[in-house]
Amino acid sequence: MGPRLQPDFNQILYIDVPIHIAGAFAFYTTYTPLPDFTSATATPPSSTTTETFYFDVSPKLMVKGTVLPIDSLSIFSVISKLMGKYPADWERHLRGIGQREYNMVHFTPLMQRGSSNSPYSMYDQLAFDPACFPNGEKDVAAMIQSMETNHGLLGLTDVVWNHTANNSKWLEAHPEAGYNIETAPWLEVALELDNALLQYGTDLAKYGLPTDLKSAEDLQRVMDGLKPHCLDLVNIWEYYVVKVGRDAQAAVDAWLSGLTSADSKADGAKDWSLAQKVDFLRGNALRGANEFAGRFDRKIDPNVAAALLTSVFGHGASGRQQAALDAMTDWLKALNVPFYKDYDADVAIIKQQVRDRVRYLRLDDDGPKLGPINKQHAFIESYFTRLPLNETTKQHDPRALFLVNNGWVWAADAMKDNAGASSRAYLRRQVIVWGDCVKLRYGKRPEDNPYLWDYMTRYTRLMAKYFAGFRIDNCHSTPLHVAEYLLDQARDVRPDLAVFAELFTGDEKMDYVFVKRLGLSALIREAMQAWSTQEVSRLVHMHSGRPIGSFEVDKISSGKKPKSSIDNALKAVNGSLAGTTEIVHNIRQSPVHALFMDCTHDNEVPAQKRDARDTLPNAALVNMCACATGSVMGYDEIYPKLIDLVGEPRLYQSSFSDREVTVGAGRG
Repeated sequence: MGPRLQPDFNQILYIDVPIHIAGAFAFYTTYTPLPDFTSATATPPSSTTTETFYFDVSPKLMVKGTVLPIDSLSIFSVISKLMGKYPADWERHLRGIGQREYNMVHFTPLMQRGSSNSPYSMYDQLAFDPACFPNGEKDVAAMIQSMETNHGLLGLTDVVWNHTANNSKWLEAHPEAGYNIETAPWLEVALELDNALLQYGTDLAKYGLPTDLKSAEDLQRVMDGLKPHCLDLVNIWEYYVVKVGRDAQAAVDAWLSGLTSADSKADGAKDWSLAQKVDFLRGNALRGANEFAGRFDRKIDPNVAAALLTSVFGHGASGRQQAALDAMTDWLKALNVPFYKDYDADVAIIKQQVRDRVRYLRLDDDGPKLGPINKQHAFIESYFTRLPLNETTKQHDPRALFLVNNGWVWAADAMKDNAGASSRAYLRRQVIVWGDCVKLRYGKRPEDNPYLWDYMTRYTRLMAKYFAGFRIDNCHSTPLHVAEYLLDQARDVRPDLAVFAELFTGDEKMDYVFVKRLGLSALIREAMQAWSTQEVSRLVHMHSGRPIGSFEVDKISSGKKPKSSIDNALKAVNGSLAGTTEIVHNIRQSPVHALFMDCTHDNEVPAQKRDARDTLPNAALVNMCACATGSVMGYDEIYPKLIDLVGEPRLYQSSFSDREVTVGAGRG
């Protein structure tokens, strides 16, 4: 229970809530409004609660006894698996990073990787990569100790909460951790389409269609065959419409039996137009309208439909049975018209998405140009991981073994679950999918998926045990309530935890929602993503701090306040305790704090995207800014191209790791 305020109409009421730890804090006020002025006896108003407000307290980071404000961080990013084996290889690189006067190192995930070998596709979230750390957690503890003591470096690691590797062994025992046809039945239609598309790719040669696309004409031939040889065979329209014959007969049977409901709403229906009758059925009798739970899952409640028949034909009589059946059939056909239009619209989107994706994969100059369509490189990426059948998975319903893969959607609503019941992104093939990652399904609370919440909590607490900061991977597609819960767990282990986020909502207001609720220290911004000098200028100006010559005035309150004390604050009435003079610092509106990177492991390097000569001025502009800044291994070395995060087998080589680094003029 928070502090209580006593009504006082002669002054503004204030109350102090001392906060001594970092993190995100929420507060609201519950109050009883004044009753309307009246001379009569009035019922006292009910209590009212304000909206929830948030404030964030920055963590206090320290290295070698020196406090590091968030905006003073200089962060160096590495792809962990390319660092070699600890301690020899790692110590060499860490020494070079420290001598360049960075003060924090960002590590991509350090855990065991899945079959794709991507650091972000983790096989086991509770086990460190044995190739890097032969002694497991013991090596990690020694590394962090050495970083802080010997090199003046803090550790920052990615946390990945929204997916796991598609071959994670624990998924076989707990397929409910993902979105499967048992936990998310609305995805069944997307699975059927996925199967049909993969089969179509396998059968291209049988239909006399090209399997090695060399031109737009080849692509057009394949797309022309998509409808007759794929879409028409799977009959996904059955997930959209009411089954007319079945539901018309059920309505008539209920009418004949006198089983009716919603009778009053159907009064006067005999004089209604066809559209009015259809509207009545849609508004009162339609069931399953908002999700695809199975073929012909959309149904008409026969008892409600019977009320409409009663209003039009009178009470059920066998002599009018056929007329009633014909009428209900016509009404249901009319009811289905917008559903068929909905289906046609989705099919158009599906065809366009498939066309665009196949063109990118096989024809576009900036695509991977996968070559012939075969088992190794399928016609299109699968949206589902199919768990192997073994002694463990045999214990589950077969529908539970098809798990939806994670991915992202262009310009998606960050607050919407793309695999949820209200989304058709997987059906419409709008997801740019990561085939090596299974999307995790948390539900609304830990009770909805106990194993998953417990497992990811243990993973999060393990990371907080060693690392001073988190970078939330794909924060925009991680459910907010999940991130809030797991960050609370992390801050329980390490209260002064810096939290950065990869957040691509496309909306500054939405960014602010994530920042205030999660207590984000800064959002990652990337100079190499700027598409023009004007955009670079905008980013630099935004993150350059308060202009020179600005005035900042603190106010000294007229009253006396006690020194911070939670007990005193909770007991105080309207902040009336006497004490020492209080200085009130004005808080000015400012942009969300940034971690401004000259380049990240996801960005093309200047030699690729612009010109190698841009390496130095780009870095200089970034480091002029009054915010946390960062770079990536390979940028100072002027690597010729972006390192392949997944496929690159070579370990890092850097001249800065092989010699003493001194500040001053040197070889360019």
